[in-house]
Amino acid sequence: MALPPTSNTGSNYFNINQCRTFSMSLAATTLTCLSGDENGSGQPCSEVIITNRTGGNLTITDQKFSGADHGMLLANNDTYTFRGLTNVNQVSAKAASKGAIYYRTQFFSNNPSR
Repeated sequence: MALPPTSNTGSNYFNINQCRTFSMSLAATTLTCLSGDENGSGQPCSEVIITNRTGGNLTITDQKFSGADHGMLLANNDTYTFRGLTNVNQVSAKAASKGAIYYRTQFFSNNPSR
């Protein structure tokens, strides 16, 4: 007899890949930690997909390495997936101009087979 799902109420399938989507307004040239919640404790994840809609370049840094030589540059309208995380608050963003970014946290790119 198969075991029933243990969560995701009302579903016949238990999705263990809990994803969350966020938007954040950034001030120009200020390094800002991606928090994922109102108290700054972050959102657990192993990867984050970031889309730059600031109108200018966006520099992404991780693990508090904030120097220019540690940044990944995303042009406006670029999207990139950053992997190897345990929480979204390990990633920070600095925009060249004031604007919004959008990001989605997830544990893995595909649901694992069981």
